[in-house]
Amino acid sequence: MEASALTSSSPGLNAEGFLSEISAWDRKVAEELARRNEIWPLTADHWNVIEYLRDYYLKYAQGPVILKISRATGLSAKRICELFPCGMVRGAYRIAGLPRPPGCS
Repeated sequence: MEASALTSSSPGLNAEGFLSEISAWDRKVAEELARRNEIWPLTADHWNVIEYLRDYYLKYAQGPVILKISRATGLSAKRICELFPCGMVRGAYRIAGLPRPPGCS
């Protein structure tokens, strides 16, 4: 899937802007999602969080709490929130190509 082909009505994205298939994710898709969510440009700190989220999710089938992300990346919770001002789910999870966690509004 080409990142430039992503649209909110695309079969690749659900109505909330999350990828429908986690396997459709790659760095180009992440960059396009970041632009669309006004989290741009992606820095090394962004990529550290995004890659940790993906690795954790693929291993445990759920996302980590922010404290685990902080410990794993060496970034403070405050810094993580600065990197993804729209929140972990609407920002980091979406850009990482992960589904919205159950019960998260």
